Amino acid sequence: NDKAETPTEVVATPFAVFVWETLSRIDVSDHMDYIEATTKRPEIGYLSWSRAWMLLKRNFPGSTYSHRQDLIHDDGTVEVEVDVVIQNGGPETQFTNARLGVMDNWFNPIPHPTARQTNDARQRALVKALAFAGLGLNLWSDSVVPVGKLDDPISEKQREILEALVKSTETEEHTFLNWCEVDQLADLPVERFSSAKGLLEAKAKRQAKAKES
Repeated sequence: NDKAETPTEVVATPFAVFVWETLSRIDVSDHMDYIEATTKRPEIGYLSWSRAWMLLKRNFPGSTYSHRQDLIHDDGTVEVEVDVVIQNGGPETQFTNARLGVMDNWFNPIPHPTARQTNDARQRALVKALAFAGLGLNLWSDSVVPVGKLDDPISEKQREILEALVKSTETEEHTFLNWCEVDQLADLPVERFSSAKGLLEAKAKRQAKAKES
């Protein structure tokens, strides 16, 4: 009888961890470009391939990338694929890959794309592959905080904002800290700041509405 194969346990190498921790903590907000809003869509922010590659090479100068053969579908639409090998000059490497359809600025697939449209998609796929490795991954979830910094404690300014809201809403600090699952506000992770602030602001609105009635 054939024995069921035991799933192979995937263990991240120290270099893979180093790559993730390095790239996921980079704030790409100062390197963004924008496509102006129209009547059909809002303004779109994006990280250009050249700036993404610059940020990668600044930290891992031995990195290279290559494109695989395009996948052409029966309807004439095309998918491109890119491989990236992240390297710091030593023997260790980290591989990342991404596939992306050739699309217009409204994210609609383009049948029978031109060479320029295909090349643009390849560069976008490069940025996507780097996001899988941690660089600018927060942009794909509309977050301004780099993924690698989500567990960092909130800033002093953010702490002061919460303290002011706790005071103005007459919220019992002990109860609020229990909800936040921290012993003190200074320990609150950045990832929890928006929800904590939103909770207090919602309470403030309810209190204001109660006073009006």
